[in-house]
Amino acid sequence: MDGDDLLDPVTTGLTEQDVFGSPQYSERFLVDIYRQILPILAHTDFAGPRWRNLAHLDVASDDGTTILGGSDNVRIFNSGAMTPASTNMFWYNDWINSFSAIRACNLFLSHIDNVPVDPQYNFSENTRKIRKAEAKFLLAFNFAELTKQFGGLPLIKEVASPSSDNLLLPRSTFDETIAYITQLCDEAAADLPAVHPDNELGRATKGAALALKARMRLYSASPLWNDPSNPEATPYSGKYDIAKWQEAAKAAGDVISMNVYSLHPDIATLFLTRQNSEVIFARMQEPMNYHSATHVPYTLYNGSGAYGIGGVTQASYNLVKQYEILKNGAAYLPEDPASGYDLQDPFKNRDPRFYRDFVVNGSRILGKTAEFGNPEPGHNKSGAHNMGYLIANQGYNSFAYVIKFADPTLNVTWDARNPGGGPRVHQNFAYFRYAEVLLNYAEAMNEAYGPESDALGIGKTALQALNEVRERAKYPEGRAEYMGLKGGMPPVPAGLSKDQMREKIKHERRVELSFEEHRFWDFRRWKDIPDTEIQGQIPIYKKDGTMEYQIRAIDNRYFNERLYRMPIPQSELLANPELVQNPGW
Repeated sequence: MDGDDLLDPVTTGLTEQDVFGSPQYSERFLVDIYRQILPILAHTDFAGPRWRNLAHLDVASDDGTTILGGSDNVRIFNSGAMTPASTNMFWYNDWINSFSAIRACNLFLSHIDNVPVDPQYNFSENTRKIRKAEAKFLLAFNFAELTKQFGGLPLIKEVASPSSDNLLLPRSTFDETIAYITQLCDEAAADLPAVHPDNELGRATKGAALALKARMRLYSASPLWNDPSNPEATPYSGKYDIAKWQEAAKAAGDVISMNVYSLHPDIATLFLTRQNSEVIFARMQEPMNYHSATHVPYTLYNGSGAYGIGGVTQASYNLVKQYEILKNGAAYLPEDPASGYDLQDPFKNRDPRFYRDFVVNGSRILGKTAEFGNPEPGHNKSGAHNMGYLIANQGYNSFAYVIKFADPTLNVTWDARNPGGGPRVHQNFAYFRYAEVLLNYAEAMNEAYGPESDALGIGKTALQALNEVRERAKYPEGRAEYMGLKGGMPPVPAGLSKDQMREKIKHERRVELSFEEHRFWDFRRWKDIPDTEIQGQIPIYKKDGTMEYQIRAIDNRYFNERLYRMPIPQSELLANPELVQNPGW
C-alpha cells in the first residue's frame, strides 16, 4: 500500500483536496509511504515483492542458499536464466514500487504547505517542517535503493500528470543522481530532529538522512561507479575522481560526530530490542514470533503444534569459513594452519557472532543439542532434528541455518502464523545501524588517507573504526547458545598497508553485516567476482556409527559482469523510449 490508495475515491471516498485539507489524512498519507519501504524480515502479512517473504536477499549471493520463500525465482536468478523481460525478479517490482513511492513523496511535498495548522492533531508549523523533511528523506531513500541497483535514473522531481513530459524523462548520469540524493539528504537533515519521542520511533531522523548520504557517497566512490577506465559520467558510471573517497569519509564522519549513536554492547539482543543506541533507522513492526518460527529449525522447539517451516535460510560454507577461530588471544581463518581447525570438530571457539547467526550441528537451543545430518548411502541413521522438507531438497541444504534476527530462546509451540498465538519478541529490521557507519568510515578513510590517519580530525582512524566493530563482538554471559565461551574478538593490529587493510574491512563487512542486504551489493560495487561454487559443510552419518563432515558443492551458479547492475525492466523501456538499458542486457 502506498499513499495513492488514500486518493482512490472509489475505495475511500477521499479526494486530493480532502487528504491534504486534513492534518489527520495527510499524516496517514506519509505513514503509508513509510509502509511501502520493503520489509526484510519474514512476517505474517505480505512481506513485499521480492522472493524474500521468507528467505533473505543474500541467498542470491555466495553467502547463502534456500529451498523455500520463492526459491524458483532464486534458482532462476542464480542460474542466470533471467532477462529484462522477466517480471518475477525483484528488480522489476523494485522499479515499479520505488517510483510509485517517489510519486507519492512528490505529491506530499507539493501539498504539505497547504495543510492547515490544527492543535487538535498536534499539527503545528514545526510539525509541517519535520514532515516535509521526512518526505525528502523518503524520496532520497527510494532513489538510493534504485541507484544501487540500476545506476543513473530519471530524476522525477514533481508530480507528473498522464500528459506530462516528465513521464518520458531520460536517465540522468550516475553523478547527477547521487548529487540529487545528497541534496535531499542535506535538506532533510537540516530540519529533522536527532531523536523522536517513543511514540514516533521509526520516523526518519537527522542521523538517518546523514547515514543514507554516507552510504551513497561510499557507493559513488567504489570501483563499479568510480572507475578510472570510464573517465566520463554516464548513467552506468560516474566520472572518475579519487576525491570521492574523501567525500565518503567526510559523510560517514558527520554521522559519527553527532555523538548520538554507539555500538550496542550485547550482540545477543542487538536485533531483538525495539530501539537501542546502535539503531539509526529501522522498520518498526509489531512484536512477533513468525520470523523465529521460520528460521530456527522447528524440530528444536519443545512440545507439539509448532509451525513446521523452520530453517528456511541457510548460510553457505563459503560464508561460514569467514567466521574466525579464537586461539590464545588471536583470531585465525580456518584455512590458516595456525588455527588448529579440525574439519571433524568444526564449530569450536568461533567468532562470537557465529553462535548468534547460525544453528549448526551441536548448537544448544532450548535445552537441546542440535543434531543434523544425512545418512551414508545404504544407512538409515539421520539427525534427530532433521526437517523432512529440507532433507527432501537436501541438494540445496548447507545445514547451517541462519537465525541472526531470530530469538532462539522463544519456544514456538503454536502456529506462528497466528500473531497472537504465544509470546512475541521485537524484531525490527535496521536499515541503518552504527556498525555500518563505522565500517563505511573505515573503508573510505583507508582509501582516502590510509589505515592510521585521522585526517578529518574527529579522533578516529580507519583502523580504530574497524576495531570498534570487531571488539564489540563478545560472548554474552549466561546464554547456552554461546557454549559457555568467554572473551571476544581481538583487534586488527597496526602496521597494515592500504591493500591489507582493504581486505580486513571487506572481511569484517561480510561477517558483521551478513544477511543485512550488504553482501549482494558490496561485491558488485567493488567489482569483485563472487564464488560460483556454493559449498556446504555436510554432516554424514557413516555405517560404522561415526559422523563425518564433508565439504560438498550444493549449487553451481552463473555470474557475468552484466550482473553488477540490474536490468531496466523491458516494459519500462517500451513505455519510455528515452530510457537506455544497462550494459550487457
